[in-house]
Amino acid sequence: MIQQLTADPRAETRPPGTDAVREAVAAEIAARFPRGTNGLDDIARYALQTPGKLLRPLLVCHSALAFGADLHQVLPAAAGLECAHVGSLVHDDILDGDLVRRGKPTVQALHGPRQAILAGSALYFTWFAALADCAERGVGDRQIRQALAIQARAGAEACRGASAELDLAGDMDSGAAAYLAMAGRKTAALLAAACQVGAALADAPADAQASMAAYGEHLGLAFQIRDDLLPYADADGHAGKPRESDLRNRRPTLPVLLALDMADACDRQAIRRLFAGEADDEGTGARSVEGGVATGARSTSDTAAESPDRRDAHRELRDLVRRCGAAARTRDIAEQHAALARAALADLPPGPHVRALEGLTRAHALPQPGRPSAGEPARTDESGHRT
Repeated sequence: MIQQLTADPRAETRPPGTDAVREAVAAEIAARFPRGTNGLDDIARYALQTPGKLLRPLLVCHSALAFGADLHQVLPAAAGLECAHVGSLVHDDILDGDLVRRGKPTVQALHGPRQAILAGSALYFTWFAALADCAERGVGDRQIRQALAIQARAGAEACRGASAELDLAGDMDSGAAAYLAMAGRKTAALLAAACQVGAALADAPADAQASMAAYGEHLGLAFQIRDDLLPYADADGHAGKPRESDLRNRRPTLPVLLALDMADACDRQAIRRLFAGEADDEGTGARSVEGGVATGARSTSDTAAESPDRRDAHRELRDLVRRCGAAARTRDIAEQHAALARAALADLPPGPHVRALEGLTRAHALPQPGRPSAGEPARTDESGHRT
């Protein structure tokens, strides 16, 4: 059991709501990458302008505020985590050879993969530099050391997860367990770190930090699994990653792997045929680099509007996943992890920020990760940053 804690009275009387926290994080990011910057900072600023819901920084802030932290003191860590997340997306686009993200040219499309590698790495290091700013705002040295260790471990885990994802490309026999282990590293590790870092900066006890990490891990898995399910949810696709992405990159996600277990022999053969027909540069989706430009990469028009053949293949795959019950089973697994995330909060001191964290486990409350469909306008505030 977590030792009894009393939330800071300030957090109970006038707690900043989720919208206020999101606005504060957006302002913190804008201050770090103001208009008029040049060179690598300008590239990083562009990467940060794509639309998003700032889920990860919200987790940092609500986790810290739940234990009585001062929002101003932890905002740098929240903004830094968003920078690290965006940096990982910049690198993902290089690995996948993607030239469009959320309806806009990717960093590598505008500046080439070499500059994109550097910009993504610089954004990742911002996460650690931000902890020094937390110290300057009054967070104790011990809490900073704890947060530093948590971040370093999570960053390494995320890289291992990304490597495992590449290894799973084209492997139709890897199974659901291997996929979930990969997702736990690539996606859930950073969400768990967001929650644990927030609690650590608030000087929460070790058992409370462990509960926050468990919450973040299960939330991350629910988040990823729901995202995996979106391409199979309706006939017209969705506002996340392109619905043909699984086929194009030959990366079977959880619904497909479950379908291979649940479908009859004829349908299993059809699923394998669809993925075998999408072989693409050794199955990784990666492209070679020549003179700082991704050669052989899909053009922005190709990425924005998938070919009719690929759309037809996706429709067939979607029908196969639905027909065998794999879509429903995937949804059940996502909700199981969401319930486990809520259970991890049960022993925490009650208050508005714990309620906010609990609310983020609901399917309607979770921002959709991935790439919105081509042509979706970027939603930015007056400073040009994400809303």
